[in-house]
Amino acid sequence: MEWELLEKTTFWIDDIDLNNANLGQVAEVTAKALGLMPEEVMVVDVRLGLIAFDVLKQKVQAEAVAGKGEEILQSLAALPGVVVGAKAAIHSEGVLGFIALDPREAEEVLEAAAEQARQVSQAVARRAIVFSSGAEVIAGKIEDTNSPYILQQLENHGFKTRFGGILEDNAKAAAAGIEKALEAGYGLIITTGGVGAEDKDYSIEAVLRLDPQAYTPWILKFTPDYHRHHKEGVRIAVGQVGIALLVALPGPHEEARLGCDRLLEGLDRGLSAPELADVIVGALRERWRSMMNKGGHEHELQRHSGNVSEGGK
Repeated sequence: MEWELLEKTTFWIDDIDLNNANLGQVAEVTAKALGLMPEEVMVVDVRLGLIAFDVLKQKVQAEAVAGKGEEILQSLAALPGVVVGAKAAIHSEGVLGFIALDPREAEEVLEAAAEQARQVSQAVARRAIVFSSGAEVIAGKIEDTNSPYILQQLENHGFKTRFGGILEDNAKAAAAGIEKALEAGYGLIITTGGVGAEDKDYSIEAVLRLDPQAYTPWILKFTPDYHRHHKEGVRIAVGQVGIALLVALPGPHEEARLGCDRLLEGLDRGLSAPELADVIVGALRERWRSMMNKGGHEHELQRHSGNVSEGGK
């Protein structure tokens, strides 16, 4: 379990004195006791009866920090030139104060923190927000039929839901809207639309800004003409930021419905982000194959001119 130090990276020891001690060794043994690399702890102040340290990280492993005070004091006392007094103690104004806990107390704190984190994770995971995208929706030229359907399906599966509004046709602005949802504690963030090949389609790019490792398989690919179509095809995205899942689905209603249904089925099965992407894109590709085999794809291709082929990953 990681603890965020929130800029409270300093701790100090009182009733301790140095006499020609090696500060590098002092920092090194302290870092080792905390499960850190030698270069991640620095002695920042030495005064009569006091030594102050700074941890050069923003996050630490809770299990490596809590209850390690006695180990640190014993390690320092074994160094030449370090005199640890009988009343020596470790202090901090932040999370690092847990260093001073008795090991038994530390174990209880860690167990309580882990349980609290589990409860928070469960609560966050069941909070979902859905965004539409596109200037056409903003202008009221087309009706947003996707969001009501997806929100209802999410609620049927026990999610607490909210409609997040309409994302702009701009990667930076769309990413900012999604990031606000992350900061607000939503564990499932779904966008519809903006996954196509036009220069106004930026949902995939928005997800990739937040999770560069997001899984973005193609639904179909074709040769772009660089007039209307500027990309190689149509794809979806499934990414993860912390415990939150980001999912970018297509805009056409039947595709959004199908993607939503497969997403929820996958979540019920406990699939990972790449597995969810495979399930969703597989269903959407199958829909396209069926349309083409039946010869009923002319209407669908109005938005995808060029030489069409099934998309790869």
